[in-house]
Formats: sequence, C-alpha cells, structure tokens
Amino acid sequence: MQEYNFLAVEKKWQDYWDAHNSFRAVNGSPKPKFYALVEFPYPSGHGMHVGHIKAYSGLEVVSRKRRLQGYNVLFPIGFDAYGLPTENTAVKTGVHPRVVTDQNIKKFTGQLKRVGFSFDWSRVVDTTEEGYYKWTQWIFLKMFEHGLVFRDKTLVNYCPSCKVVLSNEDSQGGKCDICHSEIVQKTKEVWYLRITQYADKLLQGLETVDYLPNVKLQQENWIGKSTGAFVNFKIKEQDEQLRIYTTRPDTLYGVTFMVMAPEHPLIEKYRSQIANIAELDAYKAECAKKTEFERTQLVKDKTGVKIDGLTAINPLTGKEIPIYISDYVMMGYGTGAIMAVPAHDTRDYEFAKKFGIDIIEVIKGGDISKEAYTGDGEMVNSDELNGITNKKDAIAKVLTVLEA
Repeated sequence: MQEYNFLAVEKKWQDYWDAHNSFRAVNGSPKPKFYALVEFPYPSGHGMHVGHIKAYSGLEVVSRKRRLQGYNVLFPIGFDAYGLPTENTAVKTGVHPRVVTDQNIKKFTGQLKRVGFSFDWSRVVDTTEEGYYKWTQWIFLKMFEHGLVFRDKTLVNYCPSCKVVLSNEDSQGGKCDICHSEIVQKTKEVWYLRITQYADKLLQGLETVDYLPNVKLQQENWIGKSTGAFVNFKIKEQDEQLRIYTTRPDTLYGVTFMVMAPEHPLIEKYRSQIANIAELDAYKAECAKKTEFERTQLVKDKTGVKIDGLTAINPLTGKEIPIYISDYVMMGYGTGAIMAVPAHDTRDYEFAKKFGIDIIEVIKGGDISKEAYTGDGEMVNSDELNGITNKKDAIAKVLTVLEA
C-alpha cells in the first residue's frame, strides 16, 4: 500500500488554491449569494490554538457545501489586532506594537492557510489599519453625539501582572487565563452603550431569524430589556434613601431585608457610623478576589455580613428592615442594591434561611416552609393588594400607592 504523504498533498492543494484564487467571492456574480462570517482572531504571539480550529470549522464546512451547491460564497477573515496584550508585549520586548502586530498577523495567516480554511484572502480586515479604524471612530462619535454612549464606574476583572481587564471567560477560577496570576476586582470608569434603547427593535428582530433556542435566549439576556420601577427605602435616622430597581414592585409587602453590593458608596459615606466596618472591609477584600461569574453563581453557598448601624424602612409597611452586604449583588447591575423577598425568590430564600431572616408570603400558591414560590397567584398579606390574582394589576395598584 502506498504511503499517504499528507504534507505533499496539502501543500499541493494549498498552492493551487492560492494560485487560482479558489475562494474569492466574485463581484456581480449571477449566482445566489451566501455570506459566512467568523469572529476574527486576536493575533497573539503564541499563534493559533485548538479553540480557533473549533470555532471556524463549522462555518468552513457550510461554506464549502454552499460552493458545491452553486453559491457565490463570501467568507472573509480578519484580525482584531488592537489590545493591551500587544502594548504590554511591546513594553516588555522593546519592539514597536506595529511590528509585533504585523509579525503576529503573518504567523496567523500562515497557520490558517495550512489548516486549509477557505477564506477569501483578497478580503482581509486588520483593525489596526487607518482605513478600518477611522470608521469605528466615526460610528462611536455618532453614537456619542446622539447620547448613546456614556461613562460610568464598574467592577472589572483585573490582572495586576498583565495590567489588563479580563472577561469572565478569561478569568475563571480567579486566575488570569494569560499568565495564571490571581485576578482582583477593581473599580474602573468604562464606556457603556445604551443597548437597551434599541431593546424592542432587537427583540423583534430575533423573531425573524432561525436561531437555536438557547442562542436566542442568550441574545435576549444580552439585550437586557427590563420592565420595572425604582423604589426608595428610607435609611433610619438619616436624610438618605436606598434606591433599588425591581421588576416585582407588587411583592413589596414581602420585603424582609435589603442587600447592597460590598462596594456600595453608602458604606463609605457612613463608615464612621457602622459599628462593624472592619468586618465589612474584610468581606469586601475577599469579594475583590472573585470574578463576577463566581460571585453571581446560583449554586454557590450564600455569604454576607449584616451592616450594624444602617437600617432601611419599608415604604409600604413602615417596618424596619436589616441591610446586608453580599457578593451576589453587583454595583454594575441596577443600583447596586436590591430589596429581598425571600418567599418568592430562590436566592433570597437561601440567604434568609442561612441568616435567620423572616420570610413573609405575599403570593399564594406554594409552601414557603420548604422553598420559595416563584409562580403567579393570589396576593396575600399585602393590604390593598389582597385578593388580586393578575400580576400586572397588582403592579399597577402598588405603583399608584407609592406615588400617592
């Protein structure tokens, strides 16, 4: 049996594809069009890894199939080349970022071609080229002019060694995916886009595409449309309001405690009046070692510290409510504080059980001695809301009471 010389065969066809522009999309072709787009790689000095192969192989198969079916396939590639890692490499090696980037792109290009991906190499995007980034700057400025861009402080995953901000995916287990150093939570001022202003249009658009259900759900969560109300809870003996955002104002009568993010500014503002401020500071320091993903996992054990010196007042009942700090509340979400209704929220229920906090049923339908009831039902223990069975009616009623 003749031995298969894969190196020779692969090189033969790769040279042929290059010489004949086999994968170039033809302008003005009468064939039906098909556009395939993968997420452009960041050209690091380490070169490609198996994650690139995994991510691109699916559309590679589809693109080749479409060509065989007679489509004019546009399958471009590019390099998302801007980033602090390049800057850090330049500082460390003394080589200019332009040189580093060009070297890395050359390496990636060779590797992508050797794998055999059918990209249209006449259409390569390099995000560091002026002809490209001038348009991203133009788009950003237009959004800024229309009030769609703003700056605000938030907690980020920060690697002190690489001096970069990391995504949750790149800092799992509390370690930097690049250098494996311990990451810390750091408050930084960052740019935000007001995506929620387009929420309705984006959600309507999702109904017109043939996506997998789990992909649609991810998109819906990213779009982040939320219908609710802001509610102010007075801080006892202070000229201060603890402002929260809730999608369930109808459950206000069931609020038995409040939870603030460990980084909430009210803690710093009233630190001289908080008896256990040292305990709060220590807890905050521990939280700084966790990623956002680790802090918000539903399955983890609930932790927190009661604030000894600050108490909230329920705006409907007038009852005093204890305030805690806990890692599952983030400053980047809502107002950095929540009202807790343990009878009807699983996470609040677990927290209340652990810390011995009252649990008051306000929606009939479950057995709160065993678990939180998160479904709909008749309002109970809620004064003027009692007997209402429609959630929208209950919300409308309680908002009227709050505004009175």
